[in-house]
Amino acid sequence: MANSVTTQIITDGQRNAVVKIVGILDTSDVTATAVVDPATLGYMDNANQFRATQVRIDRILYTVEEGLDVRLEWDATSPVYIIDLVKAGHQELWQFGGYQNNAGAGKTGKILLSTEGWTSGVKEFTITLHLVKQSSTPIIP
Repeated sequence: MANSVTTQIITDGQRNAVVKIVGILDTSDVTATAVVDPATLGYMDNANQFRATQVRIDRILYTVEEGLDVRLEWDATSPVYIIDLVKAGHQELWQFGGYQNNAGAGKTGKILLSTEGWTSGVKEFTITLHLVKQSSTPIIP
């Protein structure tokens, strides 16, 4: 068998998206892999003209098997750290405006995932991200 990281879009509205990421590791740690790409999310308007160029993270729910560390980063020429997830928990980030994509040069809008701590056997994680779509293109009514 080989490592498996799957992304499932739970909700994809004009403003919000909810994404579930499940990882089953049985051979090694996961190197930086894109798990959210705003360009693949649905349109942000009724005329189907505007797509998100990035997302804001407003809430994170996660369960990570003991001994494993899951890292999220904003994709760019030099990826920018978002958060490390260990054990189980939730982050309510909307209260202060969420985690904003502050990556610089080469910013793609994608969220990358990598792991650290796999030694042997099967290690699993489940992460649910509540996202708000953002666009650099103004939406004019």
